[in-house]
Amino acid sequence: MRDPILDKSSSDLLNDLRNDFEIEFQEKNINYCGVYIKNGKSIIDYNPSTFKVEEINHELLHIWLKRYNYTIGNHIYLIFESKWKLGKIFTKHLCDYIENCFDHNKMYPKYLEMGYEPEKFIRDGHKEQCSINEIRKLHLNFLGKYKADAINRFIGYLISIYADHIDRDYSEHLELLEKKEPVLFKIVTDFWNSWIAFDITSIDPIFNSEMELVENFMTNIEEWIENKKVK
Repeated sequence: MRDPILDKSSSDLLNDLRNDFEIEFQEKNINYCGVYIKNGKSIIDYNPSTFKVEEINHELLHIWLKRYNYTIGNHIYLIFESKWKLGKIFTKHLCDYIENCFDHNKMYPKYLEMGYEPEKFIRDGHKEQCSINEIRKLHLNFLGKYKADAINRFIGYLISIYADHIDRDYSEHLELLEKKEPVLFKIVTDFWNSWIAFDITSIDPIFNSEMELVENFMTNIEEWIENKKVK
């Protein structure tokens, strides 16, 4: 497949990435852009009639992050998958979402450096990423049992708020989430803050590994869930 027509910033990034990665574009009748790995090749799906350069750039930046060779969501999923309670909470979808949001945090500064508009960083970037009504409807505990799906959404809602690159007032959202489950709120918040402070440019398996952040989070989650009934 031929490459889409890009501006200089994204063309330069694409050419640079091709020094390290095999990248191919695939035309599809879709209303978004997405990247996935198949047989070691990065394939970007896009609609040639409707795509925006910022969308392609976004997917290229996901590939760019692979140079730093870290893993977050997949590690959580693989470890928790075999654990009955945690496997129900940390679905593949949630774990992929966590990693995607963590990626966005590290991609965004470079996206801005390349001259693109904040509102176009993600699809629907101009919109609030989590509504107060969604949080109000969230009930984690019912008759002494925690609902796995509700815990899943609690974590997803909180991560989506923290990952929003646009400066919005989420104070009411955060206050309500914290009241619903303060310990879980702190665990997720600490995890996010540790990622904010983590330098991906100097990853070292001994002295600066993302695994330490992930393992701390997982340990805290396991301790929180240990004596709780989950359905």
